[in-house]
Amino acid sequence: MIFKTSNLALAAMLALTANACAYAADLQPGTIQTTASMVYPDASELRVRPTEVQIVKAEQMQKNMAGKVALGVLMFALGGGTGYTSSSKDNMVGRTIDGVEDRSNLRIGDANEFASHLQTTVYTALQGNTEWANKTFKHPITVAGGVVNLVYEGLTGDDATLYRLKADWVVYKRRESFTLFGAPHTTVDCSYQSPTPLSQAAWAENNYALVKSELDAMLPACEQKVVASLPDLLKD
Repeated sequence: MIFKTSNLALAAMLALTANACAYAADLQPGTIQTTASMVYPDASELRVRPTEVQIVKAEQMQKNMAGKVALGVLMFALGGGTGYTSSSKDNMVGRTIDGVEDRSNLRIGDANEFASHLQTTVYTALQGNTEWANKTFKHPITVAGGVVNLVYEGLTGDDATLYRLKADWVVYKRRESFTLFGAPHTTVDCSYQSPTPLSQAAWAENNYALVKSELDAMLPACEQKVVASLPDLLKD
């Protein structure tokens, strides 16, 4: 099972358009709204934004693959083709991490809180640039994603017992001027992957204190990337 769906892509895009129109009704030079959304720039939509870091184990993918193979065999026997589609471990829905006394270290920062803080940071940058400070921006900056999981390194051997912390965040903004060419949005990829895979026991020390440490550094790093990308995000 994946955590994003594009089945409601049209509805998602209509919702984005409606939000943009409402925002455009109250424009002030040198300001730009930053909002959190369940909708990605490709119009796929996050079904649920978890409030805690979860874990994706190798056994989940093994069961998922076995189920798809069985379905493929059945579909082939019925003359309907294989019916098999590949899955990515990074798109698997995580499971609750059990056996934690203090779960505060697993809490994922609220997307709305991050969007609010990012708006203040962006406002400061706008006021420090004469051109931006006098410009009116029609489209808001949007923060999407917010899924953070401990994801297994590999399906076999020692890799099946090692995990990387992976986060899915993307910041994007619709271009100010309509264009028939090129992407309609400018995006900043704030996804994250911890550099070294560790055992779950290593991550679990002191109630997952290392997870908390990485989470605390994640969003400030994203803010820095967004500020550095403002010339692209704000262009016509």
